[in-house]
Amino acid sequence: MATNILTLLRTVWRWIYRAIKAGLVLLTVLLLTGAVYQHFAVKADLEKYPPPGRMVDVDGHLFHINCTGAGPLTVILEGGAGASSLAWAWIQPEVAKSAKVCSYDRAGYSWSAPSALPMDAINTSRQLHDLLTAANIPGPYILVGHSIGGAYARMFAANYPQDVAGLVLVDATNPSVLETYAEVDLPKVEDWTPPTVQVFPYLASVGAMRAVLGLGLFNLAAGLPADTEAPANAFLAQTDYLKTVVWEYRFLPDTLKQIRSLQPLNDLPVAVIVAGRFIGLDTETAAKFINWHRKQQRNWLNLSRNSSLRTIEEADHISLMTNYRHAHEVAKTIIEMVNNEGLKLMR
Repeated sequence: MATNILTLLRTVWRWIYRAIKAGLVLLTVLLLTGAVYQHFAVKADLEKYPPPGRMVDVDGHLFHINCTGAGPLTVILEGGAGASSLAWAWIQPEVAKSAKVCSYDRAGYSWSAPSALPMDAINTSRQLHDLLTAANIPGPYILVGHSIGGAYARMFAANYPQDVAGLVLVDATNPSVLETYAEVDLPKVEDWTPPTVQVFPYLASVGAMRAVLGLGLFNLAAGLPADTEAPANAFLAQTDYLKTVVWEYRFLPDTLKQIRSLQPLNDLPVAVIVAGRFIGLDTETAAKFINWHRKQQRNWLNLSRNSSLRTIEEADHISLMTNYRHAHEVAKTIIEMVNNEGLKLMR
């Protein structure tokens, strides 16, 4: 009897071992197949979606910058964390009716080559300045920054004040969140990188990120024009792009600490745009977040004696860029500053 049981156990374990071995072989084959598929899919994406602007060599590093429109002032668009030049698809054409306007890709996003430099405000603002110089795009500039892009624009204005005519901060991340995060039970800024985002580069390396986007998940481009949403999602499925997102989040605390100690901007025109809604939260929590968020945004008014604040009540942080009506309101604020500062140049 005992011998029969031992024989049965050996047989069962033999079959379990074979199943595990077969499963590992199958998984290896799937991963290798996915990696090969991803390699050729990326090549196909780059051929299908060429850069709409021009590629500029900055000390051996290629950056993509896309300028449209004309005028004495140049508007520079700086996107939020994880956002490329494509995020301005609604806003840039509107502003281009009144001024020259340039969107660009930070190192590692879309068509710009990756960089090993820390992706903080000091390096990012310096790279932008070097890019504008290499591309022969002189100031004066009106800098527009969405989310963490506002912090980069803030650093640029501090380091190159002679080149800056105005600042538009679109629901920009204020350094005050370094101290006030606990008021709404947020984690420390050092822990703001979403765990899912840290996994995405690995999914992308084997082609699985394309399936995630295909299911409508992590579609940050939803709401943008159809001819923009497709290339934006193509880049969101690329390993290097997603590694850059993780890299940028890593330096978010450094960026906020760097701009926290900067001096005010005297009388520089500063327009602050605030989103009036938080989505995905219950009514009580949303109200708490809205009050906290508005308090952080009002801190931007201390930048200059010539500052203003506007709240777009029906907009949330992302829809300011992706919803046509909300983006149109953002563009109107930018154009108002262009017109006001343009008149000063003509006097």
